[in-house]
Amino acid sequence: MDWTQLLFSFKGRIQRLYWWVTSLVVGTVAGMLTSSLEFWAKRVGSGMINPDTQEFEPVGPFAIGLGAIVILNMWINLAVSVKRLHDRNRTGWWIAVLYVVLSVAIVLGVVTLMQPEGQREPLNMLAVTAVVAVSYLMIWLFIEIGFLKGTQGPNRFGPDPLGAPQSDAAL
Repeated sequence: MDWTQLLFSFKGRIQRLYWWVTSLVVGTVAGMLTSSLEFWAKRVGSGMINPDTQEFEPVGPFAIGLGAIVILNMWINLAVSVKRLHDRNRTGWWIAVLYVVLSVAIVLGVVTLMQPEGQREPLNMLAVTAVVAVSYLMIWLFIEIGFLKGTQGPNRFGPDPLGAPQSDAAL
């Protein structure tokens, strides 16, 4: 598998080691690029101080660069995670399920907090349930993707990334 297919394609399978190394390297590089862009934005004065948080926020090309780093980092992590799920003979749509449940939890949390203090109870329980569901899904996906062995031999998503198991030679 070449680099572009590893980093950008959602097809095929990869082994755990490739997922761990890619996730750690891409996360480190994205963090370094983000820090560098923020440093240079402060240095050239291309930003503003947020009045609520008193933190510097880059604007203009620096903000566009930061957005591009976030999107690229997210795409690469989604691609390698989907390929790891494929190695476990699972569909990559499990990650979409996580994001849907996460979105529901966020919306419920915001709507709950917008309610007056005495009227939050029914929504509060739903929001807490959604947060618990997101937590379980995240833990399950992390274990599934990062720690469990892939399916031995070929599966519906492609050949075994570790190679086909060798049968004993008959003498």
